[in-house]
Amino acid sequence: MATTDGLSREEIREAVAAVIGVPAGQLADDANLVQHGLKSLHLMQLINGWRRAGHTVKFGELAATPTIEAWSARLTDQLPAAG
Repeated sequence: MATTDGLSREEIREAVAAVIGVPAGQLADDANLVQHGLKSLHLMQLINGWRRAGHTVKFGELAATPTIEAWSARLTDQLPAAG
């Protein structure tokens, strides 16, 4: 369920949990996602899905700070690209 303001924090959390195979409730906002099992391939899967949904996101931006909190700050204010 995308919002008009971009991705919600819960959408990000659920997407991450799905790719790394853990319950979403185990991922605290400030948890290092790499320590929870996030690999570069998982990150690329997430990025590709978000790009297909119209979001502009770069690997390096998310890899630099792999937390739900940081990703939410980056993605929640972003409107999907028109087209």
